[in-house]
This record gives sequence, C-alpha cells and structure tokens, in this order.
Amino acid sequence: MEKKGLFKKAFTLLSFCILMLLLVSALPCGNSGELAAAAVIPQGAAIVRVAVAVGQSSSVLTVREGSYSLGDPDKGTEAGVVSAGQKLSLSPAGSGLSVSQEGNTVNITGSRLLLTPQGEGRTLINCGSRTYRGSFLVENKNGVLNVINILDVDLYLLGVLPMEMGMSTAPAEALKAQAVVSRTYALRKKTAAASYDLVSGTADQLYGGYGNEKSYTTAAVEATKGQAIFYDGQMIEAFFSANAGGYTEDAENVWNEALPYAKAVASPYDAYALETLQDSTGYPGYTYRWQVRYTIAELESRIAKWNQDNPSIPINIGGLRQLKGYSLAYDANTRKITDRQNSSGRITKLELVGSTNTFAMHRETLRSFLSLRSTLFTITPEGGTTVLGGSGAAVMLGQSIRESRAVAAYGKAAEINPGSNSFYVITAEGVKEMKKDEAGTVTAYVFDGKGYGHGVGMSQWGAIGMAQQAGMTYGQIIEHYYNQGKNDGRLVIKTVQ
Repeated sequence: MEKKGLFKKAFTLLSFCILMLLLVSALPCGNSGELAAAAVIPQGAAIVRVAVAVGQSSSVLTVREGSYSLGDPDKGTEAGVVSAGQKLSLSPAGSGLSVSQEGNTVNITGSRLLLTPQGEGRTLINCGSRTYRGSFLVENKNGVLNVINILDVDLYLLGVLPMEMGMSTAPAEALKAQAVVSRTYALRKKTAAASYDLVSGTADQLYGGYGNEKSYTTAAVEATKGQAIFYDGQMIEAFFSANAGGYTEDAENVWNEALPYAKAVASPYDAYALETLQDSTGYPGYTYRWQVRYTIAELESRIAKWNQDNPSIPINIGGLRQLKGYSLAYDANTRKITDRQNSSGRITKLELVGSTNTFAMHRETLRSFLSLRSTLFTITPEGGTTVLGGSGAAVMLGQSIRESRAVAAYGKAAEINPGSNSFYVITAEGVKEMKKDEAGTVTAYVFDGKGYGHGVGMSQWGAIGMAQQAGMTYGQIIEHYYNQGKNDGRLVIKTVQ
C-alpha cells in the first residue's frame, strides 16, 4: 500500500511538472496533443467576471469538487487537469506567475492562468475562506494578483441574494425584486475595458459564493431567470440601498449624473425595519433610525485625518466652531448646487465653520467624512448659547457670547455689553447676570438620522415592507422605485437572452 501511494504521488508531481512545461512552451510534446485543447475565457451576454481578490501578493486555489482544466488563455493552450483535493499556490514572478503544487514550483511566462470546469457534475473551488462555482482566472497585474471568478450571472446571483437580502423571513416578492435588480446591476456593469466587471464587496454587490447560498434566495433567482430592467429600451443602472429612511433621492443630488429612472419617491414602508425582530446590535431598526454624537475634539480629529488623506484639499479653518447642514438640490443640467430644497431632506452641503475660515463639503463626501449611515440627518449642537433670531425662532450660537455680535440701536453689529465680562438676560425670575464665557461654546454635535446607504433607487427594507404589508408584487415594487409608479410603459422587465 505504501509503495502504491508513493508511486501515485510521484506520478502526480511528474504530471504537474509536465503540465507547467506545457504552459511555458505552449507546444505539444510527446502525446500531450491529447491535452492541448483551447483555453478560452468564457464569454457571452450573461457571463460576468467578479474579482474576489484584488492586489494580492499570493493566492491559493483548492479544487473542492469535480475537476478543472488548466491553461494559458493568452496562448490559447490547455495543458492538463487539476482534480478534487489538489491545491495550487500562485504568486507573481516578474511579469509571469509562480505556480506551486505539493511543494513543486514552476515559473511560467504567461501573466494569466485559467481554470475551467470539466464534465457535467458540480465543480467548486475554494479561494480564501469561500467556495465558488464557475471558472477562475488568476492574473499578474503590475506585480500583484487579481483572482477573478467567471460565471453565468444567475449562478453569481445565487451567492449575491443571501448577502444582500438573505433573511428567511423576507417575502418571496421582495426577494424576486432583489434578484431582478441585482441581475440588472451586474449586467449593466459588464465592460470590455477591464479584466473584471464587478468586485465582491460593497463597492458593487456583496457576493459570498456557493457557501452562502440559500434555498429561498435560489428560488427567487430561478423564478426570475434572465430578467432585467429596461427604461426607454435601455438597461438601467439599478442602484439600491438598504433603507431610504422614508424617501429616496434624485441621483444628481447624491452623485453627478441625472437619470430619468433614478428620481426621488416616497418610501413609507422603510419603517417596517422597526417592526421586525431586532438583534443585539439593534439591526434592522438602526437601518431606519439612528443617532451619532461627536465631540468637537472628535470632529477635529476627523479633520486632521482628512488633511492627512487629502493633502491637496486640506481643511484649513483653525479651530472648529460650528457645523451647518443644507438640504439643497443640484441642477440636473449644470450639475451645480442650487438654493432649492431637495425632495428627501438629505444634507447635500456641510459647512465646517472655523475660527479663521469656512470649508464646505458635499453629498457622499460628507457622509464618508462623518462616517454616518446616510446623509438624511439633522444636526443638534450641545452646549453653546441659544438666542432668539430675527424671526423669533431659537438659534444655537456656534460661539461664545464674547465672540458674538448683536445689532445695536444705530443698526450696526456691536459687541454685547462692551467693556464687561458679563451680559444680562431676562428670565422668568427677572433679569439675570451671565458670564460671557459660561456655556459659551458648542461642545458636541448630535446627528439624528434616518436610512442606511445612498438612498438612490430601490430601498431594500422598503421593498420588504411593500411585499409584506401591502402585498405588492416584485414588478410593482420595481415600477415604484424606478419609475415612481407612473405605469406609463417606459419601464419594462424583460428577459435577457
């Protein structure tokens, strides 16, 4: 038994070395012509390329089930097969690749290596901690590795839906809506200009591969097989977010481009997130309503971090004195901010008022700067001094009374009670003397917010609520979010061949 095992191992290593030599030379040797089939990257209207690892110094691929042909797609040469249990370790080697199996390493001149499933049975590959269907392409891109999963979009969706809307309690129509939206998003992202179309993280859609598949999300993918969303005959950019906080927003108020199907619409069923069972972290309730508090010191620390990361556009304002938020719309044509209010109330302009200057940031940049779940929030200062403004409304000053000015009898701004360290206010108990520096400055800001994400397109929790509470179909949900429920025929769902 031992001799047989050693012989089998030696045969495997020998086969591997021959395999690598074939990849290097791309020329048949001996009877290797039997293996020299074409190594072709899968293509087609429904094929997507998903980067599951980018910029890696090395990568390990292990065949979990089935077998894969191994080849050089640039030379079109297929040299051999890797089977269940076999592992390939890859790393950059100059402009080529270093490939190791069972301790044997061979450098190949090609910059790309393709693994393609063989046979009719299920084939699976482990990459990192996850398992995937489909083909794999490993490329040396400027000295680092990109690992790209290539597969039919519906197989891709089997690993997307459980990550994007994976609750077993989600109604079937909401899951179908997510399947159509996610399929549309993926197909619209297809591009010939790069080696992959999508990434597996939140920059596109969460993709967990085979190991995260669920029967109920698979059913939604199968029930909507091949379906995508079109507006005026063109496939849309199917944006979506976790929770719109009660109202979605025009695309131009979040990013630059105005899109006729990405317009603001009421999303009242977003509040359904509050009515479902909450976990220990407060999910999913915090997708609809949340609160964050930052002290002035914490905000100034964020300014310092910004300046470190953005040296070309530093925030030079001296000491932070005040934050001002504005819910303003952008002009769809000029793409410049206006003085008109936007539909949802999202903060699109944030002013950081300092002791020496004021700095403004806009839209998603300000959300990133503040690390907030959305830009749909109000700002409430803590500390400081409240006065009555000209309209009679209470206004929180962003500075101490000593630094503030009032309109004097002669109509010009003047120091309050000049020459004194005190000022006087009328209270219920009569006139009261106050020190100018007491409770004079804002010490923190509280952000009371709604929603989770950018707020453009479909709200996932809104879709769940629409299906669960209003009994709406996936077609009605999609019509609502991408055509504002107009039902004018401009938006259609059709099968992509």
